[in-house]
Amino acid sequence: MDIFSHVVFGALIYLLFLRNISYEYFFLALFFVILPDLDIFLMLLKGKFKSTYLDHRAGSHSYVIGVILSFIISLVYSPLTRKPFFIVWIVGSFFYGIHVSQDMLTTTKIPYLYPLSKKEKGFYVEKAGSLFTMICSTIFFILLIIFYYNSVDLNYYRILVDFYTSFFLIYYLYRIISKILVSTKLNGNQQYLPGVLPFYYLIFDKEIEDKKISLSLIKKAHFRIAKEILKYEVFLNLEEITLFEKATKLSKSNYYFAKWTTLPLFIRRDGVFSVKLFFLEIMTRKKTLHVQYDFDYSTQQLISFSQKRSKIQIL
Repeated sequence: MDIFSHVVFGALIYLLFLRNISYEYFFLALFFVILPDLDIFLMLLKGKFKSTYLDHRAGSHSYVIGVILSFIISLVYSPLTRKPFFIVWIVGSFFYGIHVSQDMLTTTKIPYLYPLSKKEKGFYVEKAGSLFTMICSTIFFILLIIFYYNSVDLNYYRILVDFYTSFFLIYYLYRIISKILVSTKLNGNQQYLPGVLPFYYLIFDKEIEDKKISLSLIKKAHFRIAKEILKYEVFLNLEEITLFEKATKLSKSNYYFAKWTTLPLFIRRDGVFSVKLFFLEIMTRKKTLHVQYDFDYSTQQLISFSQKRSKIQIL
């Protein structure tokens, strides 16, 4: 989820539950709600310490890390501001946890209990970096600015805040229920992928049987007829199956690529067998990032690798 929407949602939750108690922790709460995404600065240390948990949306996106960081920051913040240590710690842990919870709803898995557990979880009810929520958050900020410069009555501020809080809570609830209901009807070869807009979603069907690979990608909406946007069927020989497995293993060795669902396409040409793996979670209008592994047929060795964003096309 984009940091802009994290700030808006954190602010709305604070105003919903704590505005009648105190506003004095408001900016502290906003700091903690964006703190997990400051891990982009930790990436500078990745080369030295060789740890994937210094990546973005890695070790920092954990409830356990949130409690620990909140405790450490509270040890400094509380004496400086003379605010109760326990309240600062609770506010910090809670709003840090809001950020982690929001990112768990997306299609990017996170190690939510690191370092107690390296297991990663994602509920696949929202696209990571959702354009829809970012636009909604932008409109909210624009309205706040308009209200401010036009000296609008305070009651209208409260109406706006209550409306947007209700909107976001209903929106996420709708996404969760939608995913649960659709998933109960899927078979073991199918996977639910949320669309950009809340009413749309994709069903990816991948079936591997002996030497045959069958793929389909269906775009659906709750109020429209389903549309098949891709159908692919290919037969591989034993050598090609081995190379496909090699490409899949190489892809999964990358921390980020291992998180995503891949749609494989294959190219045969002049003694070279190429495996293209398209990542579906970040697809928009059939365009997405893909990696390509080129293997020499005779030696079975990898001869080149590339990655770029392109449209999924069956050649």
